[in-house]
Amino acid sequence: MRFAKIILSLVIAMLIGTATFGAAGGAAAVLLSLIPKGVPTGALCADLIPEVWTKEFVKSFNHADTGTFLEGISDYSRFVKDGNIIHLIDFDLDPEVLVNNTQYPIPVQEMNNADIVLTLDKLQTKATPVTDDVVYDIKAELMPHVIEEHRVAISEYRLDKAIFNFAAEANADATPVIATTGVDFDSEAVKTDGTRLRLTRADVIKLKTAFDKMGVPIAGRRLVLCPDHVADLLVGDLAFAQQYQNHTTGAIAKMYGFEIYEFVANPVYTANGSRKAYGVAAEQGEYQASVAFHVSRVGKATGERKQYLSRAETDPLYQRNLYNVREYFLAMPKKKEALGVIYSGTAQS
Repeated sequence: MRFAKIILSLVIAMLIGTATFGAAGGAAAVLLSLIPKGVPTGALCADLIPEVWTKEFVKSFNHADTGTFLEGISDYSRFVKDGNIIHLIDFDLDPEVLVNNTQYPIPVQEMNNADIVLTLDKLQTKATPVTDDVVYDIKAELMPHVIEEHRVAISEYRLDKAIFNFAAEANADATPVIATTGVDFDSEAVKTDGTRLRLTRADVIKLKTAFDKMGVPIAGRRLVLCPDHVADLLVGDLAFAQQYQNHTTGAIAKMYGFEIYEFVANPVYTANGSRKAYGVAAEQGEYQASVAFHVSRVGKATGERKQYLSRAETDPLYQRNLYNVREYFLAMPKKKEALGVIYSGTAQS
């Protein structure tokens, strides 16, 4: 009976060209549920899938499912205008309080509002060809996997660029960028991994103090640890290690007022605390950094989404299907404040 349900679900999915059927399809439903909404009608028709699942697809690893630090951040997609832009207002008003005032009329304090215009990035994947010969040779459904991989590629870029945009470019009063020290409260020994100074609890508290002095609310502070710094705390902080071992959600724990997350593609910083350009690899003495922000100062938005499919039937020369996607997306600070970074200091040899 279970096998029959799987076959039925596959047939329905192929007929409607989407993944809107329920959980009764078992494993097949899980597979096809990864296909994004809006798949072109007929993209999964039976003539593109000569046989039901017969082979295992070995795919590349990805980190699209590790971006939980974006969950709960304000989503401004509904405000995206034609041209895939957003208009926000920098509401600059901090009224002064008069105490035991006897002077009238009461002074007027002007607002200094400003228009913030954000333009969404246009993301496009390169087209993937799927020839009829390939479909025939492997005798397995292929288009769902092609569609899924395009979705994953877009998702990974969104996350990678978001954490990059949330990271302060350099140290400033409203954007503290501090280096790890390798020194904690319980030992005067400097902790290193041989090349860089390890992150310690004292370093996290230093960043907390910087946020406190800026008046950043406690609720909503997030710290997204890079892999090096997660390893440092696992080695040097027993309480963190215990919470990490037991965590089941994207947020690892709360630590000194920060909600703690981890991400594998954090931005790279130079030895003097400057953020490197997006996508530029680290050189000697340069490492990924951990990024802190307050959720009220960042936002995200998705604009137009579109998928493209040309069918083999309309390509007599190559007899191939071509598939790719286009999407507009942006995740970035609304204002450059309440952003922080901890980067790895270089160990002295």
